[in-house]
Amino acid sequence: MADALYRLSYDTTIPEAVDVALRLANRTDAFRTQLKKIHMYVSAAAWLVLFIAWLYIVGNSALNLVLAAVAATLFAIVFAAVFRRFLEKEIRSQQHNLIAEQFGGQKTIQCELELREDAVWVRQSGMEMVFPWTLCTRVQNNPDDIEMNFTPGISVIRNRYFASPAERQAFLETAQRLSRSTTTSNRQ
Repeated sequence: MADALYRLSYDTTIPEAVDVALRLANRTDAFRTQLKKIHMYVSAAAWLVLFIAWLYIVGNSALNLVLAAVAATLFAIVFAAVFRRFLEKEIRSQQHNLIAEQFGGQKTIQCELELREDAVWVRQSGMEMVFPWTLCTRVQNNPDDIEMNFTPGISVIRNRYFASPAERQAFLETAQRLSRSTTTSNRQ
C-alpha cells in the first residue's frame, strides 16, 4: 500500500451519497440533456392539453384561439416550474432508494480516504477506488465540503469529517498541492 500523506476515516450517510451521485450525474451532458428533453416534453404536453381543453370548452373563434394560446403558454411556464421541482425531488428519491439498496439498507457507509503522492485512494464498504492526480480537473473549496473532481469521478469530503478547521485546511492545502504538482509535471 502506498504511503498516505493524509488519511481520513468517516461514516457517510445515504443522503450524502445521493448528493455526490447527483453532483456527478449533473456534470454529464447525457443527464442534463435528458432532463431538458423531459422538461420540454412535459411543457409541450401541458400547453397542448390546456389549448385543446380551452377551445373545446369555449369554442374556436379567432379571439379564443389567441386567448387559448396565451393561457396555454402561461400555464405551460408555471407547470414547467412546478414539474421541475417535482422531477428533481423524484430523481433524488429514486437515487436514495437505489443507493440504500446497494448498501443493504445501512444508515451509514463506512469510508476511508487517503491522499497519496500519485492518487486519491477511497474505500467504501470494502470497495476500493483510486483516482490518479493526473485525472484531477479541480479541487474545489466549498462552504460545506471539499470537492475533488476527476475525469472519471468525484470525491466529496464533508466538513464534519474533520476534527477541526485546521485539519480541514491542512487536507485542502495538501490536495491542492498534489493536484497542482501533477498538473504542472504533466505539462512539462
